[in-house]
Amino acid sequence: MKWWEKTVECYFIRRFIPDEMILSPLDGEQEKAGDAFLSTNEKWVILEFKKDLESLSSEKKKYKNYESAKSALSPNDDHHFLIYGQVVDGGFWLGGRTYFSNKSISKISEIFEAGKEKQEFISYLDELIKHKSKIGESSGGSVGSYSFVAGISKDKKITSCMNLYEFGLDHGLKLDPTPEMVREIKRERSGPSLGM
Repeated sequence: MKWWEKTVECYFIRRFIPDEMILSPLDGEQEKAGDAFLSTNEKWVILEFKKDLESLSSEKKKYKNYESAKSALSPNDDHHFLIYGQVVDGGFWLGGRTYFSNKSISKISEIFEAGKEKQEFISYLDELIKHKSKIGESSGGSVGSYSFVAGISKDKKITSCMNLYEFGLDHGLKLDPTPEMVREIKRERSGPSLGM
């Protein structure tokens, strides 16, 4: 069986993100009201998707000094996860571990039990950002490149999701976009090319 990192991410989204969040995002005034409600009632987790268990070590290159980051953040990473693909009983499934402390989770739904209140989450991000490499210093990209941030409701369901860079924009954090994000932002603003 063969799969890629995007396979893992898509599988997670299809399995755990409600269809109504994907198909009918809130717009305008509804979005503002929804954001105010979510920011007071959610806990936050960070998810990083990797192809498989062997790919987890590639995260180390995203840091100026991985061992220093691990020492500083592993005691407090119970809301930061690596999600990866694996074969279980001949079928594709997801595995997971905490990001720095490398604690295995027995089932993916355990992440919905985790989460930090907004201010504690932002404090963790501030510390994480201090340890990350800048664009161009590593092939791993910046802080927000492929991290997925999810808001978890009190009834243990994902109620909002975005990449880490978007979360930073929404909450006034200084996260550098990766070149891929800059291209996406320009593409969104310029509109479709219509083959021209």
